[in-house]
Amino acid sequence: MVIKPGDWVWIHLRNNKFTFKRKSKLQEKGDGPFQVLKCINYNSYKIALPLDYGVSHTFNVTDLTLCDIGTLDINSRANSSQ
Repeated sequence: MVIKPGDWVWIHLRNNKFTFKRKSKLQEKGDGPFQVLKCINYNSYKIALPLDYGVSHTFNVTDLTLCDIGTLDINSRANSSQ
């Protein structure tokens, strides 16, 4: 998968990294979309996350899924972190 800076992605919320977001197995397993800020190397990317996430902004490509924002209204995200 080729991800470029400026692309929009969904992130996978792993239990060990996002314990505050994944307290139950019934909660969402992904969140987004978020914009890619920088490609660090071929498999890691810096993502524009809100400050309240409290985790590193660097993600492995296996935790990212490309998002087509042409059909998505970013202001009305299903999993908004307010």
